[in-house]
Amino acid sequence: MKKIKQISQAISNNMTHNTYLQYVRTSLTRLTTVMIMTMTVLAQSLIAEAQAAEPEITRDVRALEQHGAYLAGLDHRIKAEESLVHKILANAVNDNVNLVQAANDISDVLRYTLVIKDEDYSRQVPEAMEKLTQNGYKVVKFHNAWGGKFYQGVNVQLASPSGVRTELQFHTPNSYAIKQASHKVYEIRRNPASTPAEVAEATAKSISFNKLVKVPAGAKGIAWNMEPAI
Repeated sequence: MKKIKQISQAISNNMTHNTYLQYVRTSLTRLTTVMIMTMTVLAQSLIAEAQAAEPEITRDVRALEQHGAYLAGLDHRIKAEESLVHKILANAVNDNVNLVQAANDISDVLRYTLVIKDEDYSRQVPEAMEKLTQNGYKVVKFHNAWGGKFYQGVNVQLASPSGVRTELQFHTPNSYAIKQASHKVYEIRRNPASTPAEVAEATAKSISFNKLVKVPAGAKGIAWNMEPAI
């Protein structure tokens, strides 16, 4: 697998030059076979890593289903290959990086969503975080987006005890329903093939959706003290 990534890196460095990225933005249908193969190999590598770690991580995340909290979308906890290929390309174009780096930056190949009742939210999120860290998980990123413009909830990037990255989102029933309803417009905003007019329309719709989210009491104040980098 390491050799495959090295080959992919060499191919990717040549294929994602700035001028070519601009070309990809305007004509995604002309992607070369080599680029498609590279992205597919990278996606399959990420999925294989997630599949190996998934049983243990799912067991630990299931333990957070307490006091009415539940995991939503569990059947889709591993991102599909096609979706990963699209995300690798979008990241490469939008972040102006090569395909390997774009793949390495993806933290939600394995992802979970814990839905918590409004009245329990501000208490259960810190409790869940404490339980995970006590079980050996490291917090890579903790983002409280309550009150945000496009997305509301808490989004956490974790590293499992074996070092596999996973994403955990904390939602209320209301915020989760609106997130699901607005997913298509999010994809339009992120897609490098979208026209400026399509992005503008999707952005307006995202803001409208987000205004429907009800912020639970105390949610904006939830924080997590990150360990200083060594």
